[in-house]
Amino acid sequence: MKGRMKPYLPELTIRDYNIYLQYLRGVRRQLYTEFGWYSCHLLRYNGVVFAILSDSLAGRTATCQRRRVPGTLCWRRMMCQTQGIRQAAQVEVLLGWHNLQDRRPDELRPAKRLRRALDRVLLRRAYERAVQMNLNAKNYNLAAEPMSNVYGALYSTLATDDPNQRKSMRYIGSSIGRIFYLMDKAERFEADKCSGRYNVFVVNDLMGQASAVENARRQALAAANDLMRVYSMLDVKLNRSLLDNIMLLGLHHAVEPLEVGAEQENWEIP
Repeated sequence: MKGRMKPYLPELTIRDYNIYLQYLRGVRRQLYTEFGWYSCHLLRYNGVVFAILSDSLAGRTATCQRRRVPGTLCWRRMMCQTQGIRQAAQVEVLLGWHNLQDRRPDELRPAKRLRRALDRVLLRRAYERAVQMNLNAKNYNLAAEPMSNVYGALYSTLATDDPNQRKSMRYIGSSIGRIFYLMDKAERFEADKCSGRYNVFVVNDLMGQASAVENARRQALAAANDLMRVYSMLDVKLNRSLLDNIMLLGLHHAVEPLEVGAEQENWEIP
């Protein structure tokens, strides 16, 4: 199993086959345009499925044009540069690069070792460009997604075997990760702007750190309210009052202080 998702040809209609080929050529053309000719050999078909899913779910109808197939003199009909195709090309580069890092050199034969070293040299710029394209996202949800996924995965492991509870815990963890990410980025607005680091508030051209903090506070409060709704449906068997205090009041206070000076309280248990 090489991790390639392709259509099952015996049951595929001619119309769907043509659409798949046009998307395949479109993703390959996008790889060639954005990341260079050498990156085209990274195409493992997973990005094609990604592009078709993205455009189909959004209802984006792609138009076909006759373009030259990269690496050949042939002209074929292919899908134009839709958002799904652009994202698919980035996915192929990122997955291809991580696949290069997946195995140690001493596990490979000398010829494969040489090929992998060549790939790393020639594909590093394409990988860095793909990462930068993702980092330049102005969408707050997209920027916070990596942190949300980490917290969501961690919190989902706390659930019992009940699939509904696991789903709720993943949502709670994702919300907490998003809150922490936005508040942290807002507090580092000036430092990131001066150093040139990526900051979602900087790329959205907010006017100063105060504006970034206020924007983060509003988004964090909305996420906290959603979290409270999901948390209230959990079947907590022990320490309900303590957890209610932390999840309902403590998190809200961390985003927007409920009482001035409350954070200075320092209880010592005898």
